[in-house]
Amino acid sequence: MKRISFLIGLLLLSVLVMANTDNNFYKLPKKAVKTIDSLVNRGIRTEVFPGCQVVVLHKGEVVFDKCYGYQTYRKRLPVTDSTLYDMASVTKAAATTLAVMKLYDEGKIKLYDTIGTYLPYLHGTDKSKLFIIELLTHTSGMPAFIPFYKRICNNCRYIVPCPSDQFSIQIADSCYLRNDYQDSVRYKIAHCKLGAKKYVYSDLNFFFLKEMVEQITGMPMDEYLQENFYQPMGLKYTCFNPLRHGFSKSDIAPTELDTLFRHQVVEGYVHDQTAALFDGDAGNAGLFSTAREIAAIFQMLMDGGIYQGQRFLSEKTVSFFTKTIPIHGCKRRALGFDTPCFEKNNGVLPSMASNKTYGHQGFTGNVVWCDPDRELVYVFISNRVYPYSEPNKLVKSKTRLTVHEAVYRGLSIY
Repeated sequence: MKRISFLIGLLLLSVLVMANTDNNFYKLPKKAVKTIDSLVNRGIRTEVFPGCQVVVLHKGEVVFDKCYGYQTYRKRLPVTDSTLYDMASVTKAAATTLAVMKLYDEGKIKLYDTIGTYLPYLHGTDKSKLFIIELLTHTSGMPAFIPFYKRICNNCRYIVPCPSDQFSIQIADSCYLRNDYQDSVRYKIAHCKLGAKKYVYSDLNFFFLKEMVEQITGMPMDEYLQENFYQPMGLKYTCFNPLRHGFSKSDIAPTELDTLFRHQVVEGYVHDQTAALFDGDAGNAGLFSTAREIAAIFQMLMDGGIYQGQRFLSEKTVSFFTKTIPIHGCKRRALGFDTPCFEKNNGVLPSMASNKTYGHQGFTGNVVWCDPDRELVYVFISNRVYPYSEPNKLVKSKTRLTVHEAVYRGLSIY
């Protein structure tokens, strides 16, 4: 009976992922739904975000799936279940880490391999000796961020309005980057100052991991992910550079009005500036998706690497990568995933969440959490950076957290 219920749950999840309907769906108690509606609608009313998608899976079954608001405050295009969002740093968990897990599963890498083993341009630098496990846990000593884009803002030596053989990297509408600037960025990363071995969240760690994936597989990471995960899982809306995959701008929620770098509303192109320099994918950001499909990816992880009867990762690898790995004094990170309440409660997860909860947050207004003890997957996706990323009203409002709390209370699983 339990297996039948599980299979029905998987079938329902499959239907919801594959369908392109605008129907809301929920099996939570009416009180919980009313609370979630109130919290989200207040966020929209106070312009924390113009709209969002919320999906909750419990024991493999969809118990809440609802879209709210519009793509912008002009209220022209309502958010639907097929509206694509820029996933920002959720890319680290739902893309780059998946690729690394696959290579680890196949025995092509080991966690204490040095990154220089795979990236020849790091030879002769202190970065060549960084371990893969340090990159995955953000304990490598790499700086948090380097604003490469600032050097080329408003500089026609690097950015031009029309493409050519020398300028072929499109970073926005009528905005093309000089091809050789990527090598300059690689050089700067390879020679930047390395700090102490401790937890410092850094996008640059995942830049190295993405380059490693491509070096080993001999193909762009986005193609590798499509071939090994997204396409066989039946995910229709999960991709990098969605405008190249047949989607129109009306299908994609815009992010920020970029007044410094690209001088336009960024829509259909990655919001993250470093990822933009690398053709929409620098390992740290660039993935576009929907709440339903992000939920499907994390349900696959919840089920030990299996989705709709097909195995994508071994159960052993999934278990290993999603548990907290204490290293260099850090007890907050799993391998590619955040595990913020491993030691104690915090302001990111509900107090009801188990200390095994893993997932990731995204700068553009997204979050996904997977609680294996409660068999719960929670996804909240918005474009809170529209039209401006600051001030960060979403963090201040704690909408993602309070909605998550309402889910636990509604399911009475705490």
